[in-house]
Amino acid sequence: MAAVEVLNICKSFPGVKALDDVSISVERGEVHAIVGENGAGKSTLMKILGGLFDMDSGKVLINGKECEIKSISDSVKAGISVIYQELNLMPALTVAENIYVSDLPGRFGSVSYRELNRRTKELIDSLKLDIKPASMVDKLSVSQRQMVEILKALSHNSEIIIMDEPTAALNTQEVEMLYEIIRKLKSDGKTIIYISHRLREVFDLSDRVSVLRDGQYVGTKPISELDENMLVSMMVGRDISQLYKYEMGGLGETVMEVEGLGKEGVFSDVSFTLRAGEIVGMAGLMGCGREDIAKAIYGLRRTDAGSITVNGKPAAIRRPSDAIKSGIGFVTEDRKDSGIFALMTVRENITINVLRAISRLRIISAAKERELLGKFTRSMNMRYSGETQRIMNLSGGNQQKFVLARPLAAECKVLILCEPTRGIDVGAKAEIYRLLSDLSAQGCAILVISSELPEIMSICHRTLVVYLGKVTGNISHEEMDENLIMRCAAGEEIYFSEGVRA
Repeated sequence: MAAVEVLNICKSFPGVKALDDVSISVERGEVHAIVGENGAGKSTLMKILGGLFDMDSGKVLINGKECEIKSISDSVKAGISVIYQELNLMPALTVAENIYVSDLPGRFGSVSYRELNRRTKELIDSLKLDIKPASMVDKLSVSQRQMVEILKALSHNSEIIIMDEPTAALNTQEVEMLYEIIRKLKSDGKTIIYISHRLREVFDLSDRVSVLRDGQYVGTKPISELDENMLVSMMVGRDISQLYKYEMGGLGETVMEVEGLGKEGVFSDVSFTLRAGEIVGMAGLMGCGREDIAKAIYGLRRTDAGSITVNGKPAAIRRPSDAIKSGIGFVTEDRKDSGIFALMTVRENITINVLRAISRLRIISAAKERELLGKFTRSMNMRYSGETQRIMNLSGGNQQKFVLARPLAAECKVLILCEPTRGIDVGAKAEIYRLLSDLSAQGCAILVISSELPEIMSICHRTLVVYLGKVTGNISHEEMDENLIMRCAAGEEIYFSEGVRA
């Protein structure tokens, strides 16, 4: 008997049919992955199971019995817990208070903190985690907060645990820890529904995988019968070889030169060049300082030493507006919190950096806004229902395209990208890669900070590697391999290219 069955589920939003007659069966005690491009309907289906959305039609069966889920409490009573990509914790409360906030032990209106902390410690020990019940959540790392969400799910004695992009903000070591927890939950008989854009995780963890495309069910297969090419083809409806066709063009003159850049205690003596048409990667382990270097170049971090030259002219960059004036664009790694203007329209999001250029007498030209929006809609294959649609309602991949279009609208000559494909599907990734290839061919100099080594190795002319705030490697495309990059990331110095010094 299946642990969960969804039968003929339909769900529509204004102008969009998010789910169209979807049926999926998940066996008890398995890790079942659900994959698809952004907008395929994965999150909508999970929110129906979690009680956040009502379905228009269809049925949900739990252990063979029809179950009506109209609220979060209905979902919990049915034995379902959902861990969403955007963590839902209260930072001003302790770990224990967050886990048992709806079931605090005590009498006559007072909480028994001794019992609360005892229960929490028992739960923490069951997963062998290094977290204290009395720790404040706002003092925890992102990975520890992720573990607290899992503990919350277990506190309800849920038999079915849904994980939506659980590794999006985790480093390699933390991902391995999550793997171990998922395997333990499976061995304890729990059913895991796992949503991820990272196909390596799907192959590492899942027993079976179901694919959604454009709101419709494509199929379910045992993971043993699939390889990555087959799975991607099911997701996007075409062969994977069609997704990654781009070429590395020739390079032009030096556009930007960074010399001896430093910030005490964070990074030091960082020097490199970027040439027109060049895509340079920046790799390294979490916390190595690569994001801080990128943000310093854009004026989001103050520096103690060094200089930046753009097109042969010194650039005094103290704030982002200085960087924009110098022709430097920046795309943050945190699309949700510091990338999009969530409540603003798609038209407003794309033009917010160029308001002065499209205004006359301080009145913004709606015609010029529409012209810019149309230009990037066509060139970047953006999908939205209308120019006044709020950007928060777009898929992650389309949001990322708008964040990327913003500096391009300002006609930047240097583009700095932090984790440009984090949390987007394989099809949107391919579109981003093709766009970067086109920008490179047009002479844009691009710096890509990424945690995904296959991404660095496939799209970059060369990569810099950072260890404890210092550049320890400058590796050409021809010499790149994961072992070499990881050796530099661990502190070994290896240089195969011009443009950087030890």
